[in-house]
Amino acid sequence: MIKIEIKPSQAVADTRSGVSKTTGKAYTIPEQSAYIFLGGDYPQMFKINLENGQPPYPAGLYSLHESSIYVGDFQKLRVGKIVLVPYQDSSK
Repeated sequence: MIKIEIKPSQAVADTRSGVSKTTGKAYTIPEQSAYIFLGGDYPQMFKINLENGQPPYPAGLYSLHESSIYVGDFQKLRVGKIVLVPYQDSSK
């Protein structure tokens, strides 16, 4: 199971905004930082896109919900919308 940690300082949503080059329309993307443990010496920081109006995830340990990963075209494994669920240590 992949472990993700949101530190207390990361329990806030940041907003990225701009204007689309293709449509010329303004956009706003709420996002949140977290750390993912991928087996290396240190976890890696990454960004989670949040839905508009979605509150940021509180500080704590999480894992990816199974709906975040799917098989797409040509049977390629894909990561879709990131959904986090409370982490449960499977080694216990």
